Amino acid sequence: MSILIPLGVILLSGAVGGIVNAIITDNGFIKPREEVIDKVVIIRPGIAGNVLLGSIAAFISWGLYGAYSGANIYGAIAGQDAMVSLSLSATAGAILIGIGGARWLTNETDKKLLKTAAIMAASARPSFEDAQKMLVSTPVQIFNMAKNMR
Repeated sequence: MSILIPLGVILLSGAVGGIVNAIITDNGFIKPREEVIDKVVIIRPGIAGNVLLGSIAAFISWGLYGAYSGANIYGAIAGQDAMVSLSLSATAGAILIGIGGARWLTNETDKKLLKTAAIMAASARPSFEDAQKMLVSTPVQIFNMAKNMR
């Protein structure tokens, strides 16, 4: 049996899970969009984001723990040894590590921006207005505000 049929079923099942999540939360069938309330930006993934993330999560779970997790998707063919092969579980794990690694890198960058901004803001003249703006800003926006406070 081709691995593509079970893969399609898994992706479709994950998409259905994303649709169910959209229905039981307040996302419903909205298009992805940003909500801006008092300068606070909230990204709402909508139905498309829920379907995409549901499919990716289902693939990762199935690729790591499913019946085909050890299946080669590249390399060894019908009993032949190959110098390089790639299993489904390795691919799913790589996607998971990619997501986690990118998130870690973003968090480390944000932490440095916020630490530097805190040092600059602490040495500047206190400003209630700037503090209120920083409360609802992204780390890079906070860094730029603190840079301009000097």
